[in-house]
Amino acid sequence: MTVRRLAAAAVLALAVASLGCGNPRGTGGALPDTVAVVNGEPISRASFERELRQFRVGSGEGSAPAGLLQKSVLDDLVARALLLQQARARSITVGPDQVERAFLRLRAEYPGTAFDDLLAQERLSAAELRLRLRDRLTTEKLFQEEVFPRVQVSEEEIRRWVEEHPGELDEPERVHALQIVVKTREEAQRIREEVRKKPQSFADAARRASIGPEGKSGGDLGWFGKGAGMPEVFDACFRLPLNTVSEVTPSPYGFHLFKVLAKKPGARRTLEQARPMVSERLLREKRARAQEEYLTALRATAQIQIDQAAIAAVKP
Repeated sequence: MTVRRLAAAAVLALAVASLGCGNPRGTGGALPDTVAVVNGEPISRASFERELRQFRVGSGEGSAPAGLLQKSVLDDLVARALLLQQARARSITVGPDQVERAFLRLRAEYPGTAFDDLLAQERLSAAELRLRLRDRLTTEKLFQEEVFPRVQVSEEEIRRWVEEHPGELDEPERVHALQIVVKTREEAQRIREEVRKKPQSFADAARRASIGPEGKSGGDLGWFGKGAGMPEVFDACFRLPLNTVSEVTPSPYGFHLFKVLAKKPGARRTLEQARPMVSERLLREKRARAQEEYLTALRATAQIQIDQAAIAAVKP
């Protein structure tokens, strides 16, 4: 499971979780099976329950206080409703071609039947997922047009950040590795014995058996640094001699085998080398703050009614 695959899984989880921010209906006040009303737009109890369940499954927060979870989930649903309402007010839309491209990109990250299996598990149709992707893309476009143009990173901010974080200029040790990930330990052990006898067959075995998206490219993970992705899994590559096959390494996504093709030692980057990385990091942080400020302003002028009794009746 690569960093790219994890990102794709997060996108799908967000799209699945976004079910329930419905279209405007009603003029305010509590409605049957409604937990909140945002500027006259209801948030249904069903969507609240679904998101609460999705949050627990996705985060593993099974022991967190029920009230805290419910508040977090409801705040998120209210935020989505406000942002989609603002997009409609600004006539910000995305076309069906953009939605379809996003859908196909997402689907391509899941090998075999994994994508359809996940939709079935979530009781979500492809049409419903496209609607949720449309909402996510619309919100992203709202930020691109209304928020991000005002956010800039100056040269002085970059220099000051570098002075305050000198250790960040250290580039970690990197490796170029291949990966095979399968569903069972038994299969991983069988493939390991196969490719140990014939190391050059590793890429062929990845194309044939790996469930990771990089499998179709012979399991090629490209270059990555120590501590990237899931360190407890990928850092095994930094202890592995070149062109040897790793032991079976388990993760929440399956059982992994690695083969390291090349290594690069850590190094100290110059300011010029670090500037793009620092600029991107600062821009990302400033955009995140700007998004929160934008949403806070929307909340300040919104009419939001919360039905605490309906929320309390939802099983956590």
